[in-house]
Amino acid sequence: MGTIKYVMLVDGERCVKCDACVTACRAEWNTPLGYSRNWVSKVEGKDANGMPAISFLSGRCQHCDHPPCVDACPTGASFKRADGMVLTDRGLCSGCEFCLDACPYDARFRDPADGMISKCTFCQPRVDAGKQPACVEVCFNRALVFGDGNDPDSEVSRRLAREKWKQLVTRETNTGPNLYYSAGTQMDQTVLPEAVEQALPAQVLAKGVNPGMKVGLTGMLGMFGAAGLVKLIKRREKVGDDE
Repeated sequence: MGTIKYVMLVDGERCVKCDACVTACRAEWNTPLGYSRNWVSKVEGKDANGMPAISFLSGRCQHCDHPPCVDACPTGASFKRADGMVLTDRGLCSGCEFCLDACPYDARFRDPADGMISKCTFCQPRVDAGKQPACVEVCFNRALVFGDGNDPDSEVSRRLAREKWKQLVTRETNTGPNLYYSAGTQMDQTVLPEAVEQALPAQVLAKGVNPGMKVGLTGMLGMFGAAGLVKLIKRREKVGDDE
């Protein structure tokens, strides 16, 4: 068997916004109130005949082929597995939030309980145990389908080959997302990725420290100080914009 590559299909025309997927995710990961690893957006538009149309679009980390969060992480905490999952090693995470700034899908948040970065992991522990992600398991209308895109016999492979799908990409931002949305799904600027440019200090640290290996204690302490500096600069920029 070849290399596994996990992908998710999202049928925006089957989703009824029951939010069972959001509830299941919250229960599975004990997500703090006010935060979410996944969500369902309502998008209005027009169909091929010019008639009004509404889609409910299930969103989460896109587990990109070229994840900017991994490039932005100076400690190596954000990484991509061989099977396509983009994950966070909480033992290495400093909570610096560089990856938050780098994500064009706004799919990450800092967990107030421990200060570490959280996001959708495709329910990696469940998948490694041979189960489906929690959100997929509870979707009664089969709007979510998950599997190995490299396995020609998998449902996701057969449907990708048989049906038309599209991704959340723009001409400016295409990170190779591994969520595929049904062709009739309405998309607008509220769900499409935004071009993101990190603050200069974050760029320097992310490229100069070490994006692929564990840093030592001294480096980690330096990272905390640098993260504080970046946050201070960002707060000042925000105050300046508000004035």
